[in-house]
Amino acid sequence: MSPLNLSTFEKMFEAASLCRDRGLDIPMLALVYTSLDTLAWVVQGHEMNEVKRRFVAVCENYVLPDSSIACTALELYAARCSILHSLGWESELSKAGKARAVFYSFGTDNPKVTQEAFDHSNPGKFIAVHADELLRAVRTAVARVTEQAKHDAALASRMSVADGKQYMSLESSASENLYGGYLGAVRGLREGT
Repeated sequence: MSPLNLSTFEKMFEAASLCRDRGLDIPMLALVYTSLDTLAWVVQGHEMNEVKRRFVAVCENYVLPDSSIACTALELYAARCSILHSLGWESELSKAGKARAVFYSFGTDNPKVTQEAFDHSNPGKFIAVHADELLRAVRTAVARVTEQAKHDAALASRMSVADGKQYMSLESSASENLYGGYLGAVRGLREGT
């Protein structure tokens, strides 16, 4: 299958994995949180305009169950805000004491060791999450939603509508055929044929 024919989520996950493999930690996290934001929009966007509520709902229902991630859905939302808005660790929710700030482990780093250190030095302020586990949990969430859509016509319809609103890449020949046909039709209208 051509890379251009991969789903948007598959492309995002492949890019996140490539970033991880190259040590590009912040770009990896930005891709993971963007994918999670998109999943929340696909699942809840039709009935919930508030980004925070739909993000938290999707985390509670699809991301956190059966994962080893020890933070709350609200803490993931705060982490999403900090990464996507400032490429940092602090969010408005963490500054206000409403959510612990997420600290990421990468590679062979053990988040449990990091968490123990935070518990002694800054109790209640940070929660350690392994970036690979977050990526796995978001991949699993997309798979769960896709599986659920097989038995939920309304969700399948929302996914189809969402898919139609996402960018897609075309192979050169398909793009030439598409735009060539369009230009031919426009010329035909101008010439009255």
